[in-house]
Amino acid sequence: MKATPLSDWRYLARIAFITLLFFLSLNAMAQRPVLTVQSKDASASFTLAELKALPTTQVRTKTIWTDKEHTFSSVTFKNLMKHLHIDPKGKHVTMIALNDYSIQVAVDTLIEHNAFIAYAMDGKRMRIRDKGPLWVLYPFSDQPAINIPPYQAHAIWQLKTLVVN
Repeated sequence: MKATPLSDWRYLARIAFITLLFFLSLNAMAQRPVLTVQSKDASASFTLAELKALPTTQVRTKTIWTDKEHTFSSVTFKNLMKHLHIDPKGKHVTMIALNDYSIQVAVDTLIEHNAFIAYAMDGKRMRIRDKGPLWVLYPFSDQPAINIPPYQAHAIWQLKTLVVN
């Protein structure tokens, strides 16, 4: 069948519409919260952009789950607690993953050992299959004394919620 100018126009309109829908869905995903923090006094949700707007850090470390050292873009627990005006002294945080796995840790322990919430690895946003979108880690390479199972257990991936109490 020979294409006519009218049928070419319809084809291009369909392609433009599909492209528009694709970019709108990307924008909607960027606006979706990736982290919720709850405490007895307040609750806050962060999109990835809002998380990146907090003071961030780059941490180069190796983990038992990765084959080599990586650079993680992240927000430290210390900076997150400061931003939320949460006094970490004597508090615990329950960290909950997308699959509802959870672990409770003393906030002081996380801060003392410079734990961070990574949102990118080697400059690339972490996908769910890559332990993302958020992964709690310690700088294990800088602190070999904590590169042991009790601290490794705090390294929750696919983080979605923090409950501070």
